[in-house]
Amino acid sequence: MAVDTAGIRAQLEGLHNLPTPVRAWRVEEGLDATDDPAVWIWAVIEQSDADADTLRRLKAMARDVVRDGTGLWAYVLVRGADEAEVIA
Repeated sequence: MAVDTAGIRAQLEGLHNLPTPVRAWRVEEGLDATDDPAVWIWAVIEQSDADADTLRRLKAMARDVVRDGTGLWAYVLVRGADEAEVIA
């Protein structure tokens, strides 16, 4: 199944009223542990004191974009900008 990852990223970048600023979005498609199609999203946020509720709301918004556009499950990971620079 081909997923429009660029389109998903564009939708994520267009989201308003995010609970915390997102510096960058990374979107990939693949198979999950049960071999079902899925989408992985990395949200790079400013290194901040984002609390658990803020992160939960951000992840839910990203999952909604994927579910509404593809019907697939999205695995959403949030990384601080400093951490993402080390990983890249």
